[in-house]
Amino acid sequence: MDNDPPRRLHYAAAIACGVFAALVMHIILTVLGAGLDAVLRGSGAGQPQQFVSALAWWAIAAAGFVGGLGAGIYLIAAARERAFVSKLAQRFLIAVVFAAATAGGVMSKSGNVGGTVDVLAGLAALGLGLVCAFCGARLAYLNAEQV
Repeated sequence: MDNDPPRRLHYAAAIACGVFAALVMHIILTVLGAGLDAVLRGSGAGQPQQFVSALAWWAIAAAGFVGGLGAGIYLIAAARERAFVSKLAQRFLIAVVFAAATAGGVMSKSGNVGGTVDVLAGLAALGLGLVCAFCGARLAYLNAEQV
């Protein structure tokens, strides 16, 4: 990467959007009862809980990667003044923020106080989202350098 401050800021923003998308997916899956903590909450951690937890890991990782990649592509297109891609991605990012606000509102009404399991699942989702968002943003910027 160059020493260009706006480019570094775009890169950091793309990673932040990917992490945000991963946390949105974690919130939505938790509200639906299929979160990372499914295997920790079950009394006899059987196959269904492990399968649900594994699917949640993959969904959160995919959301982080796609969020970082999408935000990176959007920021690159906006910097290069490509109107169509910029408008399309802007609407997508607005939809992600709307989904996060809705999921957060629903989760705040559920009455869950939270405990050690919730904190561990949240930190795991944050870490997983960070790694996958970095990979997605990096892929977007590597592809942009080749074009």
